[in-house]
Amino acid sequence: MSLSKMTDISVSLSTNNDALWRTCFNLINEMNITARGRRIFPILEYIIMGLDPSKYYAMSMHFEFVDDKKLRYVNGNWTESPSTEEKGETRFVFHKNGPQLGKSWMDKPLSFDQIRVTNRKSNEQKGPSFVYLFTQHRYIPVLTIYEGNQIVHISKIDYTEFITVTAYHGNALNQLKTDNNPYATGSRQDHRQKRQLASGGAGSSSTPSKKVKICHSVSGEPSTSNANQIPTPSPIGASPLPFFPMFPNYMLQSDAFLQQFQLFSQMLTQQQPIFPNPFVNTLFPTPPPEALAQDVASPVKVDPVEPTEDVADDA
Repeated sequence: MSLSKMTDISVSLSTNNDALWRTCFNLINEMNITARGRRIFPILEYIIMGLDPSKYYAMSMHFEFVDDKKLRYVNGNWTESPSTEEKGETRFVFHKNGPQLGKSWMDKPLSFDQIRVTNRKSNEQKGPSFVYLFTQHRYIPVLTIYEGNQIVHISKIDYTEFITVTAYHGNALNQLKTDNNPYATGSRQDHRQKRQLASGGAGSSSTPSKKVKICHSVSGEPSTSNANQIPTPSPIGASPLPFFPMFPNYMLQSDAFLQQFQLFSQMLTQQQPIFPNPFVNTLFPTPPPEALAQDVASPVKVDPVEPTEDVADDA
């Protein structure tokens, strides 16, 4: 049924969705709503005719109570009782495209697929497309057409009425929506079987199996415990200065390093001791005068040797 201030405006459902809505209505249509928010199915997709192609129109959708009854499913039948919930204000969802010319609205079907129905009131704060509905109540979608601030058409199609539920009660309706809704994969038979196998199938375990990582040596042989192995000494050899293990042996064996170290030891022993401690004197003993004269002597000047012809070519 449509209510209109302009008799030339008509609203109908698109062909495929019209047939689905009619079939669901005959099976007592239930609309599954969740806390996270769920799409309306079948889709609310309308065909609009009779608008002025050159005027701008806006569209909104809201859900209206069919009656003041609360329904319960008892022994395979729906029973009614008075609803005691405080209804509050109706939430209007405007189409995501905003105001458009009448020609644009009439050129293609109008869909409100952005709407998410939820049974948690706080979820309306997530965005304007979330609509809170009471469970176990009858609702009917209402399309409103505006020209500026004026309402020019209100459309309510009687066979789009539905009952809000958190789980389907009618098996035939459940199967119909499962077969036609691309988003309703959770209730299909193959998914139910997978969940049953995962939860209670033979050989299943509540604790996930641990993946054991097997490490191998570079040679490809499996690694073994080295707790009882004797550490292999360094191939370079023991450090000539055991109290300087942090320096590589090749640095400690260079002549320049030894000369600098000997000069440092002379400063510590001959001059005023920086660390008046017997331990320092033990580490840095005073060398004999002959060694000092030899150590502080200027290095022997070595004349450079001209490279041979082969070396020059390689360079």
